[in-house]
Amino acid sequence: MTERGSASGSAPDADRRGRRRPPRQRGTGLGAPGLPRISLQSRAAKLLLAAIALLLLVGWFVWYAATPEPLPTTDKAVSASGVAGTPLYVGMYTPPDDFDRTLRISGVKVRATSSTDIEVTPLLCRRGNIGVTTKPDQFCADLVGTEGARMVGGDSIVLKIETDEAAVTVIDRLSIAFREDVRWDTVPAGSKQAIVTMTARPEAEPTDAATE
Repeated sequence: MTERGSASGSAPDADRRGRRRPPRQRGTGLGAPGLPRISLQSRAAKLLLAAIALLLLVGWFVWYAATPEPLPTTDKAVSASGVAGTPLYVGMYTPPDDFDRTLRISGVKVRATSSTDIEVTPLLCRRGNIGVTTKPDQFCADLVGTEGARMVGGDSIVLKIETDEAAVTVIDRLSIAFREDVRWDTVPAGSKQAIVTMTARPEAEPTDAATE
């Protein structure tokens, strides 16, 4: 007497036809896909691109800050004459009527060649302009030093020239150092040059002594 039955438990890896079943692969938890690995080369490339973009932005800002609009210049030469011992005021830079900028002046560079010792002082004429005069109060609402002064439309820059001796002086075009918002520069401005002649002070005529 024979017993019939299946021996499924003795061959777990084979099906009924004797073929082996592929081994089961164990999943990773709930079967979620693994996280992708970040390529170090890709990350380095992104950092490099960001650094290049930042450098370009900084370079553009530096260029923008160091290149404000130029100031008007002219080929006109100013001729002026005065007398030694009396300060002479000569206008060197007068902006146009439509000048709508605000400049914070940090200094005015003056280059002068003279036959004797002279003193040349740049000044800001507020709400006025000067050609040549010995009485600037008649033309300027106020006359102040240029360093640290704020220049707006209607203002101008003049030179105060002083000497105790006769002199002939040639003054080149001014260079104005200024800041405008975040921009700054030193640029030429105004007349091409000024030729100033200072004559000697007339000597007082001696008076005759009174006689009895």
